[in-house]
Amino acid sequence: MMLASTTAAAVKSVQVVTVPTDAAGVADGGLLPPAGTVVIYVGDAAAPEWHRLRAAALDGDWQAVRDTAVPQHPNPGAELTAASTPFDLVCAGHVVAHGLALPHGVPFRTLTFPYTGGPIRDADFGIVEHTDGGTPAVRTTCLLMRRAPELTRLERQLLDDMDPEERHVHMRRPQPCQTLTAMDALTDGIGRAAQEAVREKHARGGYARDESATALSQSEITEIAGESGEPAAAVADLLATRRRHFSY
Repeated sequence: MMLASTTAAAVKSVQVVTVPTDAAGVADGGLLPPAGTVVIYVGDAAAPEWHRLRAAALDGDWQAVRDTAVPQHPNPGAELTAASTPFDLVCAGHVVAHGLALPHGVPFRTLTFPYTGGPIRDADFGIVEHTDGGTPAVRTTCLLMRRAPELTRLERQLLDDMDPEERHVHMRRPQPCQTLTAMDALTDGIGRAAQEAVREKHARGGYARDESATALSQSEITEIAGESGEPAAAVADLLATRRRHFSY
């Protein structure tokens, strides 16, 4: 959904932290974004747990981010009413998530989006607050962390060649079945698939077939780049094509 011009003026910037694809050697897990994801963190500005997580992310302490304790979920049957001002998340002028808020009794929450690794500027991200609901019980702050997947030179070229006006398509719809704070297992699997492909290649002595042996068919180019006016392939689709060409 494209923002209306009147709404675009109300977009507030959000801090963005880029996690290296290899996370400086820190193993995946916990609250560390998996490779191939963008994660937005929303926290209670007065909660010590949120202060520690946010400080670790801004300091690039990926192990501390990963090992941050996941807050207790509200008791079963508890009413999850919003404690904070609801907001929409925006990427390159397009709303990618609606009505995000922090429930009562939760120090922070996350929402995970698959990310192709294509070019998106930090300034492309923002939030639009819905302030017509009165004074919120909790003041929140937001932080966005992104971590590109492992990409081949061909994949990087395909992503870089996309229309820059359509760069919001590099950030896909949020994963289903989100919990309040846990990363979705599906996006974690994307990161593991990319890392496994790299490990397998190096286990075979670093051998890869030459460029001519990995030529793409027209159908695969269409699958990756999309038809005219359609979104490009998601990172999972890129990785599937990659594995077809590098399996032997």
